[in-house]
This record gives sequence, C-alpha cells and structure tokens, in this order.
Amino acid sequence: MRALRIIFFILMLMYGFLFVKIFVSSHREMVTISSDLASNLIENFNIHENSIIIDSRKPIGVVLYKGNYYLVSEKGILICSLPNWSFLKFYPLFLGVKLEGIRFSEEDKNILTLLNTVLKSSLISAVLFDSKEVVLLKGARILVEDWVSFVKNFDVIESQYDAIEPRGEYFLSSEGILMEMRGD
Repeated sequence: MRALRIIFFILMLMYGFLFVKIFVSSHREMVTISSDLASNLIENFNIHENSIIIDSRKPIGVVLYKGNYYLVSEKGILICSLPNWSFLKFYPLFLGVKLEGIRFSEEDKNILTLLNTVLKSSLISAVLFDSKEVVLLKGARILVEDWVSFVKNFDVIESQYDAIEPRGEYFLSSEGILMEMRGD
C-alpha cells in the first residue's frame, strides 16, 4: 500500500510540473529575434494597439524591409519590428530607402533629416525616397524637383490641400507652384 501511495504521489508531481510548464509557457509573450539582422536593437515584439514603446529614439515613420515593417527613428535607425501594417495609421511609410544594416544610407539619412519637420504633418502617408515622390492621405501623388524645395514650399501643399483631387498627380516646382499633371 505504501508503494502505491509513493507512485501516486510521483504521478501527481509529474502531472503538476507538466501542467504548470504547458499552462504558464503558453501564456507568456513569445519574443523572437530576427536572425538576418546583425543587431540586438531590432526585436519582434508582440506590439498591439495598447502597447507603449518606450525608447530614447523618437519614431518618425515605418519602413518595409525584407517583408517586415519596422519603426524608424528620426535619425534613420530601425527601432523595432511591427506585427502588421496598422501603424501606418500613425506614421508615414518610407519606400525606396537604401539600408546599411539597421540604418538608412548616408544619403537617405540626410533626406530624412531634411524632411523631419514636414513628416510630423498629418497630411503625408508615404515618401518614396528614390523617385522624389510624396503620397498624401488623399492618395494624391506629388512629384518634387528636390527635397529642399519641397520642405521650403510645404506650406503651399497645406494651403491647397482641400483643392487637391484624391488620387491626382501633381508636381511641386522649386518656385512653390503646385501643378496638376495630366496623363492624356
């Protein structure tokens, strides 16, 4: 009878350890580190609507890199990965960016620094670095001659925003003239 009690006690302990291991481990958040990026700064956090990112680097936009979305700091450094595209509601998307590891290339970093004040506007939804193009929330595309004149003349876009056609194509000259492009 005593041997039966010992066996029963051992079985209860084993069941308890197994139950705790399965139950507790399944309710923890799983964090996986991307193996193809050579930095411990980028982690796949399980970010959702209620998440708060506490970091000394201020996020300014989102970049798509190797099929994943990453939050980008004002200095052009990838901060963390994002689980889906829902953050595009809050930050503009950067396309055509050249990355060197987890940082923007020097040329793109200079462009980002130049665009810093303009990107804080709620009018911009995407910036195409390579083609010098900006997409507004209305879906209108604005081609720019150069980034310096775009920043200098951004007030023209703000003042004419209501008149800009959704999905229209425009050109902003270095003199600050916003012209609609026609594709006849």
